Amino acid sequence: MNYLKFLVLFSVLFLAACSNEAETTEAEVETTETEEEQGPPYTEYMTCTPGSDFNDASAKAMIDEWNDFDFAEGFFYSAGHAPVQSASLGGDNKVYWQLFWESKDASDAGWSDWATNAEADAWRAKHSSVMVCDGEGRRGYDVYFPLGDEANWNGPTEWVTYGHYCKFNDENGLDLLREAVGAFNEYSLGSANETTFAYSVMFHNGENPEPFSNYDFFWNNYYESHSDAELAYQRFADMGSDIQAMFDASATCEGPNASNSYQFYPDPDDADDA
Repeated sequence: MNYLKFLVLFSVLFLAACSNEAETTEAEVETTETEEEQGPPYTEYMTCTPGSDFNDASAKAMIDEWNDFDFAEGFFYSAGHAPVQSASLGGDNKVYWQLFWESKDASDAGWSDWATNAEADAWRAKHSSVMVCDGEGRRGYDVYFPLGDEANWNGPTEWVTYGHYCKFNDENGLDLLREAVGAFNEYSLGSANETTFAYSVMFHNGENPEPFSNYDFFWNNYYESHSDAELAYQRFADMGSDIQAMFDASATCEGPNASNSYQFYPDPDDADDA
């Protein structure tokens, strides 16, 4: 399924509880039923350890060869994230490989095929001095993009990610978060906030290990550059205090934790050639 289509579908799904007072059209009912039947897209992270030969050129060569594989049905996007700080939740000097699937079932089937792929084994061995990733220990989440296709986001192949790690304050946390997201969307789409921006909210799907399981959800803000991120955070501090209070009522969050992010799949070389 197309990545943009997911942005459209699951913005409505996440915010459904925020719009009880609005009239629901026949088309909206049909869309919501489709969303509920489909479910949110499934994303997973592998923690990766850079090796002695890890650098921009060797990592690119590794990803270029990986893009030559025939991928499983239901797999539609992948990215890599390199934390700006040396320490992150996965440990010191780690990077992260993120995969997007239509569902957890699609992921399970794809990984089952990958485990018996002799060419994949050879690829891993060839590039073991570049990067080794913990595929067996990968972490799974349901992911939502609340701005949907209204996000001011043109699909760059390189960007920055600012992550927040959050715990609900009490049993009303999710309902309060939905209300805060609705207000934050209005702010983000306002004329005073024109920075290229998108964001996602991720909830655990399955048993994830500590320290990741110590948090209820993860909030990721996406910008084109660190300077854009700095300006956006300052603008929100100046103009978004009421919305921040809504978030604070819902959950307690750590961060932001910045990463440099890169598109792995679809092949970014294809995007450059387009």
